[in-house]
Amino acid sequence: MVKLWVLVQSALLFVNGVAVLNNERFLEKYGWGFSQMGSGDGSGPGHNALKNQVVGFLFAAAYLRVPLVGINIMTILVKLVFG
Repeated sequence: MVKLWVLVQSALLFVNGVAVLNNERFLEKYGWGFSQMGSGDGSGPGHNALKNQVVGFLFAAAYLRVPLVGINIMTILVKLVFG
């Protein structure tokens, strides 16, 4: 059970890290911004399909910011109560 809790905390830290990445200041600067995705003309996945999926995940993770606040608070309370 302890290892499961460590795994949950690790996943929470990862999602927190992804959620705070700023598209304009960080991701666009290194070519991972939302504007770097394909044109969407239906010409197929292309050579950067994996990159498009990662960029899409990074963009979608930005919407997790609000639920993450509640999950982080619950995690902090569990750590305070149970150590």
